[in-house]
Amino acid sequence: GQGKIMPMPVEVVRGAVAGAHAAGKPVFAHPSNHVGTDNALAGGVDILAHTTPIEGEFTENELIQMKAQHTALIPTLTLWQVELERDKAPVAAQQKFVQAGVDELKTYFAQGGTILFGTDVGYTQHYDTTTEYEYMGRAGMNWRDVLASLTTSPAKFFKAAHTGEVVPGYAGDLVVLDADPAVDLRNFAKVGYTIRAGKIIYQK
Repeated sequence: GQGKIMPMPVEVVRGAVAGAHAAGKPVFAHPSNHVGTDNALAGGVDILAHTTPIEGEFTENELIQMKAQHTALIPTLTLWQVELERDKAPVAAQQKFVQAGVDELKTYFAQGGTILFGTDVGYTQHYDTTTEYEYMGRAGMNWRDVLASLTTSPAKFFKAAHTGEVVPGYAGDLVVLDADPAVDLRNFAKVGYTIRAGKIIYQK
């Protein structure tokens, strides 16, 4: 519940960010409410690792600050479904909670915010990304937008040279799909091959 949330003080955030940035590292934060989000933004974090559906929406000031600071957002919308299923919440409550996260993503994406694809696999064992793509589509992202969140946007955001595109001289890191995501966003989850440095590391 909200009473268990203990946001990191902004002074601690600033110290962590200063140390990480001095080492050339980006800083991720996963705030759960407005206080945590505001402290993370005030401290200068680079990426918000989750939406905050417990609040229902980002505040106008949060959205302005996120955009001004070029803060990226990793939605992890499926996480909220997994969490509420674990807590055995009613289906209607699950849907309402997830929709709040979808609405937050929709608002920031519509304002031109940087969206990076990601999951909480490791914390959860929900490996199938199908639903995540579906939720991102519900937030107004088309297949090109979702593709960018998987490829060019993280390459640009993390300044990863020679990655993110299929271009001569770039890293031979590719995912080959079995179906067209332009037809259905969920087809992004239908992976036939994964290629790393020109070598197949996964084959369905």
